[in-house]
Amino acid sequence: MGIMVTAQPRGSRSDPYFLRGLLYCGERRLVPVYSARSARYYACPNLRCRRLLVLAEEIEQLVWGRYVQLNADAADTVSRDRRRDALLTVLQGVRIGASLNDLDFSWRD
Repeated sequence: MGIMVTAQPRGSRSDPYFLRGLLYCGERRLVPVYSARSARYYACPNLRCRRLLVLAEEIEQLVWGRYVQLNADAADTVSRDRRRDALLTVLQGVRIGASLNDLDFSWRD
């Protein structure tokens, strides 16, 4: 599977990676990548990491689901292309543990 780094500008409204800059593996920030088959991933830049790739759709659903649990009324009015903006107002970052079920959320005060 060929993996390539995305070429989309940071903060672009058309950027499909709405968790860009918010996901961490240990102290390393995960970076958006896509496969030759156009699958989206977030990847740890440490090539020795056991969690080299995280399927973007899966982690985005988990993080957005947590946002919805905590902000149900506000979440109803947020379109998919505005999810990043909504998350940036309340979320500092998410550390991924041993599995995707082991997420440590850092919320803004």
